[in-house]
Amino acid sequence: AVVSTQSTGDEAGLIEDVFEIMRMKNEMISEQQGPFFVNRKLPEIIFNLCQMMKLPSEARYFAVELFNNFANRFVKKYCKRREKMVVFCSRSALYILVCIQISSKMSSHYKAISQRTIMLHLNRAKKQPPVSKNDIISAELEILEMVDYDLVLLLPLDMIDVLLYFTQQYFVELEHEGITNLQPLKETCLSVLEMFYLRQHQINIAYYGSVEKFRADQVIVAVGVICVAVFIVDSTLIEEVSNFLAAKCNLDKDDMQRLSVNIVDNIVHNINSGEMSQRSEL
Repeated sequence: AVVSTQSTGDEAGLIEDVFEIMRMKNEMISEQQGPFFVNRKLPEIIFNLCQMMKLPSEARYFAVELFNNFANRFVKKYCKRREKMVVFCSRSALYILVCIQISSKMSSHYKAISQRTIMLHLNRAKKQPPVSKNDIISAELEILEMVDYDLVLLLPLDMIDVLLYFTQQYFVELEHEGITNLQPLKETCLSVLEMFYLRQHQINIAYYGSVEKFRADQVIVAVGVICVAVFIVDSTLIEEVSNFLAAKCNLDKDDMQRLSVNIVDNIVHNINSGEMSQRSEL
């Protein structure tokens, strides 16, 4: 949730501590994972399924990041074992749905996706042998073991919330009218973030140059999304906001601008091609 402008010193200090923890976790993940595997259709598939299952927006981002984390670790561990990779590919639909199930539990255990729902989706597709409850339990354990039971994922959505708070406080301290109401900016950030995920492969190719150089850097993603959103909501603030975020996150302004331009280019591409209304099916 967006933090109000009337924050206490204790609250501000706590959020600052949270930000430092998030930034350290981001650096650790980026260094450990190495080249980041991204299936270009994965976000679209997961977004469609989460929408169909009426899950909140944070659940779909969690599911995407959980599957990517699992897939990267699996591929790094078994890339030289053909039989393991064949099994992974054949069970990919099951893994995706189980990641969504885990994500639904993290969002609200009361509204968690049931095993029966997963079985219905998979068995209706008829693209693989019938799936049992034991298959689902086995897949869930496999995913949890592969990610070392670490479900404290760093999501761009969380980073955006924290950075928006800092940005708003920055303008308050300057007695600047810049950003007094975060809601329009937050809503625009959510729209831009969705577009980033749907075009993540193309944006990363343009930003990093090749698949081999992909990195799981949620800080630069969050900053890029905020800069694009600020430009859309009030372009007169973009210079001041980008300077503040570059200093706050210790980022190169040229890198921020390059990512932001790539995001905007892909938004324009999607609008022109009508891809926004076209979602693929699992």
